[in-house]
Amino acid sequence: MSGIHGQVLGHLAKRGYEAVQEHMSQLQHDATLYDQAGPEMEVQPWEMLPVVVTGFLTLLLIAAIKYTVGEVVASLAMIESPTTTAIVQGKPPAYADEPDAPVEKEPLMPSEAEADVEVTLINNKPVTSSIRASVRHLTSIGGFRGRFRGAAVSVVYHFAHSLLTNFLSGLLGMGLFGSAVMYIVASLGLARLHMVWTHTMITQPVAQPFYRRFVPRKQCKAILLPSLVFAMAQQATLILPLIVAVALGLPDIDHSQVTHAAKHDCSKLVWMALRFLAVPATGLFVAFAILLPATVTLTRIEALLLPEDQDTIVPFDRSAIVGNVDITAKGSSRAIFIQAWRSFDSSARWRLIKLYVKMAAMQIGVIFVSVHLMIAEIYVIGGERLGLLIKSALAQMQLAAIEANGEN
Repeated sequence: MSGIHGQVLGHLAKRGYEAVQEHMSQLQHDATLYDQAGPEMEVQPWEMLPVVVTGFLTLLLIAAIKYTVGEVVASLAMIESPTTTAIVQGKPPAYADEPDAPVEKEPLMPSEAEADVEVTLINNKPVTSSIRASVRHLTSIGGFRGRFRGAAVSVVYHFAHSLLTNFLSGLLGMGLFGSAVMYIVASLGLARLHMVWTHTMITQPVAQPFYRRFVPRKQCKAILLPSLVFAMAQQATLILPLIVAVALGLPDIDHSQVTHAAKHDCSKLVWMALRFLAVPATGLFVAFAILLPATVTLTRIEALLLPEDQDTIVPFDRSAIVGNVDITAKGSSRAIFIQAWRSFDSSARWRLIKLYVKMAAMQIGVIFVSVHLMIAEIYVIGGERLGLLIKSALAQMQLAAIEANGEN
């Protein structure tokens, strides 16, 4: 039996060596295809300009949708309070069925009393219930640039946050979880700057530069807890799906296992697919169950700390959050933190979720159109020439990766 096993192992080793040699030979052949082709197959750099421009404009449009809808309009939706319009109408005078009855009647109430009136309350449709209405509202306040209000502060905040996080992580030499801790520390350190960004998005335009709009430090105690929860929720949205992926053994699955399951075991293939789907499902669950409430709570508390001389561009009821709580008293931060989410009713929550779904649909639509447009551009430029160039480039990249792994 040992002789048979030796023959089998030897045969497998020989076949594996031959397969590797064939693969390397094919890569070396593909890597030189473009160089060996004639001048008629050469691709000029300027020919790729339409594709590059289309890709750049696509990224720009996706970023604009993300900021306008996902940041500005979403922040307004988080603070907008329901409003009603009261229509007051006086009741018509009493009348009799007799044709000769006088029009004027004796008053049924003393003259000092007020006359009866009919009051009709009409619930106004929220501005943020429609993306088109929201953008129109922003444009009416700040023109075309109104839909990007606060963008400059956003750039400053995210640059400072990234710089601080990377500096602390590099200085302390921490791994993934250490970087997450440093991210939370940076978020707490820049909480006042984040509040300035929120105030810039939700308030009427002011002449002051953003660095003069900082709320005094003594009044910012209420944002520490929501800022901490928000930063932790952001990291949980990234880390928990990775933990699920490792727990399900996804990093150990290679292409050969997927191919074998597809050919011989469909049930195993389905199980693999479910394991892969568990990762984005975890991310979505954490985003809607943890990150969304944390974002709403932080935004509403930041709006609560807006100076009295500044008004929001949508109705915002501060009393719904504060109630009878003294925000300067000890222990008030926790009560405000809880009330900020409770005062955000279910209709507002669904309106915000629909807003994010619409934003994702818009981005997917832009990507769909752009991909087809770039495919058409590539076809016009010369699909065969570009295909040859891409094939050679990919082969060269694989050879470079194999050489790098061999050196290591």
